Amino acid sequence: MKGIKLANVVLLVAGLGLTALGIVLLLYDGSREREPQTAPASDALPATDAEWLAEGEKLVAQHNCNFCHRTEIPTDANHVPRDNCQACHQYKQRPENLAPPLQFIAERRTEDWIKRYLRYPYRIRQNSADRMPDLGLTDREVEVLTRYLTLKAAAGIASLPDWKPEREAEPDPGRLAAGRALWDQHACATCHTLGEEVVRPSYDENGKPVLMPVVFAPDLANAWTRLRPEWIAEGIQHPAVRMPWSGMYQLNLSQQDARALAWYVVNAVPSPKPKVSAAEVLDVLRRRCNGCHYGPDEKAPFNTNPKGGAGWLATWGAKPRKLDLMTLKGLMTGATDDLGKPRPSVIPYAENSPLLMHIKGLKHPHMPFGLDPLPKAEIELIESWIQSGAPMPKETGGIQVNPPLEMGD
Repeated sequence: MKGIKLANVVLLVAGLGLTALGIVLLLYDGSREREPQTAPASDALPATDAEWLAEGEKLVAQHNCNFCHRTEIPTDANHVPRDNCQACHQYKQRPENLAPPLQFIAERRTEDWIKRYLRYPYRIRQNSADRMPDLGLTDREVEVLTRYLTLKAAAGIASLPDWKPEREAEPDPGRLAAGRALWDQHACATCHTLGEEVVRPSYDENGKPVLMPVVFAPDLANAWTRLRPEWIAEGIQHPAVRMPWSGMYQLNLSQQDARALAWYVVNAVPSPKPKVSAAEVLDVLRRRCNGCHYGPDEKAPFNTNPKGGAGWLATWGAKPRKLDLMTLKGLMTGATDDLGKPRPSVIPYAENSPLLMHIKGLKHPHMPFGLDPLPKAEIELIESWIQSGAPMPKETGGIQVNPPLEMGD
C-alpha cells in the first residue's frame, strides 16, 4: 500500500515538473524576437540564370512541351533554310501542328503576354482548331517558364532593331494606301485574314489543304496586341530566320518596304469604337459578383464580412486574391497571385483578358463561382468594353491600371 502511495507521489512530482518546464519553454519562446517569415521553399524562385534554365527544362519535360514545340532547327543540307516547314510535316494525312520552337517564342512575344497566355491559352490560328492546352500551371510555374523562355531567346531579343511601328488613333491615309499597295503586291491576303477580308482554306478530295500556309496563318487584325512591335518588320522581311518553322514565304522585301508593311498591319484595322462605358460594366459586376469580390470595409452592412469577401480573402485553400470588383479602382488594379505579385483582371483589347476568360467559362474556376453563367448579353457587354480598349471615365482619380496599356501587351 505504501509502495502505491509512493509511486503516486513520484508521478505527481514528475507531472508538475514537466508542466513547469513546458510553461518556461512557452514563455521563453514568446519572449524571443520573431524572425521574419520567408516564403515556403516550394514558392521560392531561382536565383541565377542557370537555375532558371534548369527549372524551366524540368517543367518542359514534365509537361511534354516538346511534343509540339520542337527545340531543334535542322541545319543539315536538306533543311537549309526553308520557307515552309509545314509543307513537310504531315501526320496521318492531316496537317501537323508544328508549334514554334521554344527558343523563338520570347523573341516575338513580351513577358506579360507570355504569362497571360500560359494562364489563359486561346486559339490564335483562326483556320486551325489546334491551340495550346490549359496545363493548369501554378503561378510559380508560370513565372519560371516565362523567365526560361526569355533567357532562351536572349540572343534573338538582343538582335532586334530599335525601330517599331506605332499604333495610331488616326493613321495617315497616304501611309495606309502605300501599305495596302505592298499588301496587294505580295499577295498577303492569300493566307492572312485582315479585318473584313477573311481567308478560309480549301481542301482536295482527300481532305488535305490545297494551300498549307492558309491553315496556319493567323488573323493579323490584332497582331499588334500579340507581338513585340520591334519584331514585326523583322518577321516580315526575314521569315526564314525569325520564324523558320512557319509557312511564311520569303518575299525578298527591302527594309523600307518591310517596315511600311509592318506599320500597315499594325494600323490597317481600327479598334472597335467604344459603345459601352466602364459604369455599365461596373453595374453588371456589382449585381453579379457582390457575393465574393469586395474589399474590406469597417462599415460593411450586417450581411457582409468587414474583412472582405471570398474573392478577397484566403478561401478554399487558396491564398488571398484581393480582387475587388465593386469599384473601378479594384477592377483595374486586379488581383494578387500566389507569389504576391499583381495579376491583372482586365487587359484592354486582349482576347484572353482574364475577366473575360472566367465569365465565358473558358478558364477554371468559372465565374460567378457556383452560380449560373452570366446572361449572354451581359458577357457581350463586358467583352465589347474590353475589345474597344476598356475606356475609362475622363476623371479617374489617379487610378493606376495594372499593367499600364502598352504596345504589344
